[in-house]
Amino acid sequence: MDSLQKFAEHNNVDTVNLTDIGEVHPQFQGESCWERNHPTFISKKRKVILTTPRKVGHSSIRFYLHAQNEINDDDWIWIEDSNRNPKSWLEPDEYHELVSQMYQQDVRKIVCTSKLSHHDENNLHSKTAEIMTIGSEECKKFFGEYNRWDWASEIAPDWMKNREFDMTPPLQTLPFFDDWTSYLVVRNPMDRFISGLITEMDNGMTCPWLYDAIAHTKEGWEKYYNSAKRMLYFTHPEHLLLGGMDGIQMNHTFALSRPMWDGKTMFDTYDKLVPYKHDIDYIADNDGRLNPTTESLLETRGVIEELERLEFIGLEVAIAFSKNAGQLNQTTHLNITPTLRQQVIDELQEDEDLKEWWERCREIVDWDTDSIKNNQQKF
Repeated sequence: MDSLQKFAEHNNVDTVNLTDIGEVHPQFQGESCWERNHPTFISKKRKVILTTPRKVGHSSIRFYLHAQNEINDDDWIWIEDSNRNPKSWLEPDEYHELVSQMYQQDVRKIVCTSKLSHHDENNLHSKTAEIMTIGSEECKKFFGEYNRWDWASEIAPDWMKNREFDMTPPLQTLPFFDDWTSYLVVRNPMDRFISGLITEMDNGMTCPWLYDAIAHTKEGWEKYYNSAKRMLYFTHPEHLLLGGMDGIQMNHTFALSRPMWDGKTMFDTYDKLVPYKHDIDYIADNDGRLNPTTESLLETRGVIEELERLEFIGLEVAIAFSKNAGQLNQTTHLNITPTLRQQVIDELQEDEDLKEWWERCREIVDWDTDSIKNNQQKF
């Protein structure tokens, strides 16, 4: 498709007529549903929903699922780009059934400080959504005690008066997916947060990792440490773990237990939890820097092995990717966190100036930890 045509299609409006409701304009691009924040894949023939949050090997998993489709003629779909709209992977009657369930009265939620002028029966997108007021007991019970909109309301209360959060139900909560099985890949929450934090620090204009090459020297380490400390000090923990304001969202560090849906976290809602693992050995170079060993890269495929066990990916894919050891960093072991970056974050956790910052981060991360403890039987 021509790139200009594809861009222009962002303005296309789909129309579906539903019995007893009339015409609706379904939209699926909202960033507040779980599938928007966390990479999610589906296999229709398996009736499987697989969610791989960032920092649990999701980049490698994408390469493997694509290769699984190519080598074994499989049907994995990543819910991204045009595939965010289920119309692209459902038959017309299936799509109509799904939309009719999603757009039933009060299934979708719109969260705001108060009802806005366009929230009326003439708005074909929001007319069937339930309006929930930020701070109300109803809202807190459904989505959890503290969410991105609560933080945004504290930071910019006037700005929030005209904001709304369009909350689409997670796919597996709809009757259409009743006989499907949902899987969530789970990593130790604090380990995942630290790894995600290092990634998000790599995405900014003041990135401290530009000093990687000199961090083994005294002067280089001071630059490394102080630039990383400065970045953390001026970043709100809530922005990292919950989001809420306009602009870039820190989706590599988003907590999985907010927002809840109907009082349940992702860990509560998914049928099966898949343990994350990444067993890599390291060896020091002449400057004392640690690098992954080729032997360990060849011997383990980390979380990919769990997906092979579930028969989501065939061994043929691993064999194809392991023929060239140099290719492993581009497929099986993509984006391994450099140990130097982990080391400076470890030291920053002991920095007195950041004590309150880390305490708030741990408080939110513990929401995930506690929810995992309540769902151990799903592993």
